[in-house]
Amino acid sequence: MDFLKNNKRLSFKLDGQDAWDLDYETEITEDGNTITTVYSFKDGLKVTNIAKKYDKFGAYEWVNYLENTSDKCSGIISELWDCDCALPLEHEEPWKRQTYHPDRNTVTKIYAPSGSDCSTMEFACDVDCVKEDRCQYHLYVGETKKYACTGGRSSQGNAPFFNINKKNCGYIIAIGWSGQWNAEITREIESVTLRSKIEYTCFKIMPGEKFRTSSIVIMPYKNGVTQAHNEWRKLVKSEFSLLGKPGRPEYAPFSYMIWGGLKSEEVLKRINCMKNNSLPNEYVWMDAGWYGKDTNPSPDEFEGDWPQHVGDWRISRIIHPKALRDVSEAIHKAGKKFVLWFEPERVMKDTKIELEHPEYVLYAPGAIYNNLLNLGNQDAWNYCFNMLSEYISNLKIDCLRIDFNINPLGYWWQNDDSDRSGITEIKYINGLYKLWDALLERFLNLIIDNCASGGRRIDIETLRRSVPLWRSDQECWANFDIEGVQNHSLSFSRWIPFSGTGGGRSTDEYRIRSSYAPGVGYTNFYSEKETESYKNDVEILKKYGEEYLKVRPYLSEDFYPLTEVTTALDVWCAMQYDRPSEQDGVIQVFRRENSPYETATFMLGGIDANAEYVFTDADGGEFTISGKELKESGLKLTVSEKRKAKVYFYKALQSL
Repeated sequence: MDFLKNNKRLSFKLDGQDAWDLDYETEITEDGNTITTVYSFKDGLKVTNIAKKYDKFGAYEWVNYLENTSDKCSGIISELWDCDCALPLEHEEPWKRQTYHPDRNTVTKIYAPSGSDCSTMEFACDVDCVKEDRCQYHLYVGETKKYACTGGRSSQGNAPFFNINKKNCGYIIAIGWSGQWNAEITREIESVTLRSKIEYTCFKIMPGEKFRTSSIVIMPYKNGVTQAHNEWRKLVKSEFSLLGKPGRPEYAPFSYMIWGGLKSEEVLKRINCMKNNSLPNEYVWMDAGWYGKDTNPSPDEFEGDWPQHVGDWRISRIIHPKALRDVSEAIHKAGKKFVLWFEPERVMKDTKIELEHPEYVLYAPGAIYNNLLNLGNQDAWNYCFNMLSEYISNLKIDCLRIDFNINPLGYWWQNDDSDRSGITEIKYINGLYKLWDALLERFLNLIIDNCASGGRRIDIETLRRSVPLWRSDQECWANFDIEGVQNHSLSFSRWIPFSGTGGGRSTDEYRIRSSYAPGVGYTNFYSEKETESYKNDVEILKKYGEEYLKVRPYLSEDFYPLTEVTTALDVWCAMQYDRPSEQDGVIQVFRRENSPYETATFMLGGIDANAEYVFTDADGGEFTISGKELKESGLKLTVSEKRKAKVYFYKALQSL
């Protein structure tokens, strides 16, 4: 706890002066592993820092609350860094231009994953790549690296996760803000300085006003990058994720998806097909297209008038005459759970709520069709909460799918007063957290799916309230490059123990096995284009669905990337998930279509040299290898076919 006690942890200016140079009173209280520090300034400004240590993981978290306790406006708060602290790191000599690049094994590095951009390389980071004669992710003494997301969605552009590493030691860091964050990391000779904040803040606080700002999670480590990421996965799984907590499901959903623009009679046929053929999916996921009083049926997501009705959450009786009650009943009678798509924050022009309550809506110049429901407005918040609650109750929704296909930053900026920059965003994000928290508190078995044009709003605060079941819109097309899903499993898994994806509308084994992730949504039943084909696919869907359910328990355990993230098709891709509690795991191997190599050797993680391991090929057959041989020589596999996916289960039999 000394780290929390000996650091102020934040910084800001009040009317242009460094706050810590002004007169203030400090009150500190401790409650177990939580330290609450209250700074009271003379003009009525109160800043409360609530910090916590997770002893099991040696990690720290804090969040700041700002309040005006007076009857007058506060002074102007600016340069508000919610995290501003020095983190000790092994000595590093100042960099100087020389013949050789600094040693990649000893230099300070920042693993800074890219954000979501509908590509095959999302959440990846080539930490040793050279650009403009420099290694872009190496950090030299006196140098500052700056990062920010784009458009107001937290994992668009850059993701809000970092790993600062020197040799085998360092810090994994997560910024907790689901809007526009900013971070700076500076290398000093004996430390790194970390600063993070909401990007645009310069405001006064009104009398009686109180709100929170961004949070930070910092996990120090001394056991190497891979093991550090496994400790991080355990931390997120144990302390942040809702999955596995009382009342919530243990795993992310395994779903078959159906387009919401299909008529109910067709939807019911597909649900009955799942039921009559005992397909192993747990959820039926109804996607967009079902809403809007006058919305017409549409064959798939790329056709129809459904986009213009976003914001009108009346069910289309043209498409669903019984207002989805029959669909929900059929899903639950089939022993499945119900996922239903919403995008409550986007309000299209001339939809019912925009016409009746324009005061609920944020507008921006140049935004002709898309507007933003203002979750910072209490009346708008009440409308949204009540609307969603009514649907969850009436339709017995088990998983609320929340999408967010709009960049909100311009709407926030345009609605700030000149002396209140950042307040619209702050109140909006506070309202978002309040909304999700209230829904989860009211519906104790509910889970929330966090989608924002794919994975564009993934951060530690959304992870504690939701699961990103559709981590990339790269998968929206029916025939997307499946190697992108392999890459995403390698990249997202370093930071997130639970995420979801899809496999496209095919029964190709390579494609299906490539999509095995902690959560899966398959589109074989999705649109009118699958009206006949899904009936012929049930046997193969059943076979691989049952295989997936055997694989899934491992996918939130320890993760070992066995190959690099690459778009190249002349290589192998492989990854390992190890369950230490049972001394078993699973290995996924993909020989890509242009790879000339029939054999590859992989160095596995989590292996006990004193044990003997039996490997079971999901396609049949077993073989046994000693842990000593695995650690010394690796696992040698032969795959004779190109574009082939393999799954191997393994278990330690006994100590030798």
